[in-house]
Amino acid sequence: MEVPSIFLNRILSEMVQKNGSDLHLAVGSPPIIRINGQFVPLAGQKMVTSEMINKITETFLDLDEIVKLKETKGVNLVKNISKFRFRVNVFYQKGLLALSFHYIPGAIKSFNDLGLVEVCRNFLQAASGLLIIAGAANSGKTTTAAAFIEELNKTKVLNIVTIEDPIEYLFVSKTSLVMQRQIGVDVNTVADALDYCLSEDMDVVYINEIKDNQVFNSVMPKIFELASGNCLVVLEINADSSNRVLEKVLAGMAINLPTEAARYNLADILIGILVQKLVKRRGGGLVLANEILLNNASAKSLIREGKIYQLESVMQTSRKEGMISMNKSLNNLIESGEVRREDI
Repeated sequence: MEVPSIFLNRILSEMVQKNGSDLHLAVGSPPIIRINGQFVPLAGQKMVTSEMINKITETFLDLDEIVKLKETKGVNLVKNISKFRFRVNVFYQKGLLALSFHYIPGAIKSFNDLGLVEVCRNFLQAASGLLIIAGAANSGKTTTAAAFIEELNKTKVLNIVTIEDPIEYLFVSKTSLVMQRQIGVDVNTVADALDYCLSEDMDVVYINEIKDNQVFNSVMPKIFELASGNCLVVLEINADSSNRVLEKVLAGMAINLPTEAARYNLADILIGILVQKLVKRRGGGLVLANEILLNNASAKSLIREGKIYQLESVMQTSRKEGMISMNKSLNNLIESGEVRREDI
């Protein structure tokens, strides 16, 4: 059998060369890569065995990570392998180890690279408040969040802190000071990281997706407190619409505040919501569809009244301000010929 580390380096390099985004290894299947949203088996590769996965895992996990894997049955981390950076998920299925590797490009993409409209850049003019970047898994929301932080890093003089688990994109301080804190490495918990931010003079705090709902709900009051002060909070959430984003945030706050008070607080601090979805482009590649909600007077009023389901109509009537619903964004892509309806 090929040396495990050499085998892993080779197939990861091949995935990157083929412009793949993910590599999946599971016992009984050949190595599979995702290209433009589609799964493609790597040509010429044998079926993955349990022995192979076990030996591959031992090449990149340290002792502490192995202990955590045995205790929790899964670890999510970032590793530099074969000159590239990957988010790695090690988990069990059918009692056997499985691996997935998500490629993290070395260069942080710009707004133009991502095809983000100008109104997204306008979000960053806010000195304080809550900006939410949302999308389903593999929708590129972390890539978009990194573009937002890098834009601030390049154009403003700010004290920026990121709270991540794990750290994916690496920032180099430019006109701003950027400090990146990884949960479990640089700080014990998300709550501890937010307490630090509340006690220091922070201009911007980016919080990547909090996967544990109990943790998410418990820290929402601290996030609200930060955004209510002189701090811009960029929060990443796994949700596929503005309505679901707001429902999730309000559900978290309802544990700590009366529902009406939570709605009023959210209406006061919310800057806007950007929801995104990656769609297969006609002819190859992926194209970004966006839902954009700006917290204008009409949106504020509906949030306070708990009429979140009516925000769709606000997005329709406020297009001149830059708002757009996901349905309208997808229809625009279909009408322009960029995507086919059956690929949505």
